Amino acid sequence: MEFSVSHERHLIRPTIENAYPALAESIDHDLTKRKISSEIDLHLGFHIKKIEETLRTKALQINPETFFDEWGPLLHDGAQTWVGLDFQILQCTYHDLKILFNTIKPKPGNKIVDLGAGYGRMGIFLHWYYPLTSFLGIELVKERVDEANRIYKELNLQNKKMEVGDLSKIDELPAGDFYFIYDFGSEEHITKILNLLKNEKGKILIVKGRICYNLMQKDPHWGEGFKIKKLDDVHLFYL
Repeated sequence: MEFSVSHERHLIRPTIENAYPALAESIDHDLTKRKISSEIDLHLGFHIKKIEETLRTKALQINPETFFDEWGPLLHDGAQTWVGLDFQILQCTYHDLKILFNTIKPKPGNKIVDLGAGYGRMGIFLHWYYPLTSFLGIELVKERVDEANRIYKELNLQNKKMEVGDLSKIDELPAGDFYFIYDFGSEEHITKILNLLKNEKGKILIVKGRICYNLMQKDPHWGEGFKIKKLDDVHLFYL
């Protein structure tokens, strides 16, 4: 892993690669990367499986005749929160975060905003590798935010936090230098956020996932973006 000199001088903990040697390996197989990331989350103390199963149970108690793509909207006032999907699919793996941030190389003081942040894995990664950045993760599901902030507190993360927020109802984006979106909800809600991002200037937008990227390709404002090598579905857009 390459560090900027400024970040490297301020590393006060062993890096993720020291704690989890598998991350030092170059791995292309998605299932293997997800398995490693899941093991790291468990070691850190996350209770993701239990929380997601509880959410699924609550949805089925409301309406037992529903399927997984209906559970999130049932629980969250019509918003698609992807309750019921394997949550490893819905988060960037630690390996992919290495590739992404080796490409964008945030500087000390830069702020990264994750729109639809799940359990805040990006904040943990930044804590180890780019400690002088700040991170804000916005996530609709309170249970996920509470769990992320519990782990953040245990790890003593600095300038990294998660907040509950409904991206379908905001009219202004939080300030940031980099924005990250990974198919966080319905096409309607993603389109609203993309329209808000059009007003940002001098920032970088990172897009992962086909739903978001396909929506952008229908809008001539965006162009094709810059595809990150070794990441099949991640593109950069300069705002």
